[in-house]
Amino acid sequence: MIILFLSSILVVFCGMVFSLSFSIQGLNRAIINTPIELMYRTVKFDGEELLFNISQLESDLLSYYDKALTRYTKTFDIDFYYYNFEDGSMCLYKTCNAVEITIECKLMMEYDYRRVMYYELRGKN
Repeated sequence: MIILFLSSILVVFCGMVFSLSFSIQGLNRAIINTPIELMYRTVKFDGEELLFNISQLESDLLSYYDKALTRYTKTFDIDFYYYNFEDGSMCLYKTCNAVEITIECKLMMEYDYRRVMYYELRGKN
């Protein structure tokens, strides 16, 4: 009877580990492989430099992540921080040349997943 009990605990534990690793790998694939086309569509040339269109960037990325991440987690939070890559100062305009995207997800048993990505436009003409 004890062997049956220990075996069932082992099966449940292995199932939970598999589910957690499946979710983490799926989140990594969806986030790390974010289509660069989403970034290219939001870039505009403003006289002398390349800049992100903030509203379009956020809209496109939120739409993509809403479709891609819901398979692996029920709740997620995305934060955008815009800055100037030349000096690292915070960008307060509607168009900026660098963005830091932080994605946080709640997984099972209070395990949190967090990934930070940086995208910078460095080209000048």
